[in-house]
Amino acid sequence: MPLVVFVVKFLSSSPAEGAKLEPMVVGVVGLGLIGGSVGLALREPGRTILGYDPDTDAQKTARDRFCVDETSSLEEVAQADVVFVAAPPAKLTGVLDDLRRAKGEHTILTDCTSVKAEAVAWALDTKEPNFVPGHPMAGHERSGAAFASAWMFRNARWILTPVKTTSKPAVKSVETLVKAMGAVPVRVDPDSHDRHVALLSHLPHALAAVLVEMGDQLDRTEVAGGSWRDLTRVGGVDPDLWTQILMGNRVELSKTLGDFEQRLADLRRLLDTEDRAAVHSFLARAQSAKAKQNAAMPEEAAKTRSVRSRR
Repeated sequence: MPLVVFVVKFLSSSPAEGAKLEPMVVGVVGLGLIGGSVGLALREPGRTILGYDPDTDAQKTARDRFCVDETSSLEEVAQADVVFVAAPPAKLTGVLDDLRRAKGEHTILTDCTSVKAEAVAWALDTKEPNFVPGHPMAGHERSGAAFASAWMFRNARWILTPVKTTSKPAVKSVETLVKAMGAVPVRVDPDSHDRHVALLSHLPHALAAVLVEMGDQLDRTEVAGGSWRDLTRVGGVDPDLWTQILMGNRVELSKTLGDFEQRLADLRRLLDTEDRAAVHSFLARAQSAKAKQNAAMPEEAAKTRSVRSRR
């Protein structure tokens, strides 16, 4: 998956509704799924979307789908007001170093990688005040600008993990752009981010891969129901990218896998001992927990109900 860097040149305050926008330049470096979606999400009269990608095919796809108006150079991108970096985890610090050397005096940097340990370590090491570590909780099992969407970030949580040296105005500027894409900015303590996403994102991807592999041992899978499709939707993601993600968060993910294994073992014991009451209690606790989580994220619950109503 090519590195993704988006750059946005924006006004310090949002114009009133109906007011004419001043010229604004949005740059996107890395024209894949996320980069293409950012370009589409920020398309608006008065904005020019500039793009760059080392892959000429990716550039063409982004242009053909109107994710960008035209292509530009990385050096020009680095001079913009805000640079979003969504490079794969293994390339993140190198990209940040390159951008820091080339960026403008007041350029704000923010990354979009799903593991924050290296991003936070870079921020603390460089003491760069205009770097805001971030992570959009959105994506797709397919990659590339061909699958980019202007709706990719609508109602999605966009996590920001500023450190003690991060400039507060820089955080507010990034939050403004996040909201412009329809996402909901959420500030999270950097020390807890990787622990949370180990359970909320990385474990589900690992489990989907295990289920798909087990399903491949069956004679037939076309008889599967909706629960199988839901649980295995992300089972076919890009292995290069997700090897980096899982290995990058291996410490927290290993702890989460250990807890999951223990809970599965407990359920197996209840089944082996035919403890019907305990199995019912287990499912009742899960039902209650799910209802509480839906209440905390009403948009997600509404989307789930909408999907079910169409089946």
